[in-house]
Amino acid sequence: MKSSSFTTWRVASGALLASLLLCTQAQAALGRAPQPRPAEAATSATESAPVARQMRTVPTSEAYTVSTIVAPTGTVVQEFVNAQQVVFAVVWRGPVLPDLSEFFGDHFTAYQQAVQQKRAAGQRGGVVRARKTDLVLLSRGRMGHFEGYAYLPALVPHGVDIQTLRP
Repeated sequence: MKSSSFTTWRVASGALLASLLLCTQAQAALGRAPQPRPAEAATSATESAPVARQMRTVPTSEAYTVSTIVAPTGTVVQEFVNAQQVVFAVVWRGPVLPDLSEFFGDHFTAYQQAVQQKRAAGQRGGVVRARKTDLVLLSRGRMGHFEGYAYLPALVPHGVDIQTLRP
């Protein structure tokens, strides 16, 4: 009997691990192809309403599409996807700062470093900026109003003025 419950536990924990890995891989982020997020299909444990997503294509003269995500908190996040189906920019605005690790992917460490530099300089809050050859980001706000953007200059479609995408 003991081995049966141990086997059941092993199978259940293996299934949980597999689902967590699949959830992680299904996230869109800067420099990656957009994918549906698991949170869109189910209601978050801490929120009472599901996340809403809208897709729209800009005029054919532009070489990108926009995916808009509206969180239950009211925060709106837009992901800009180029013709190669890669997210090249993310813009957010709302009462709550979104989980930037979800939208920045591998570039989240640059954001963390910018925050750490501000704190090391004795600054808390305020504008967080990073300008590198492969990433440009700005995040600002206060309780009840946050906004920002991040983009990968090398992936911005030719002829697109990145200034027009900013909040």
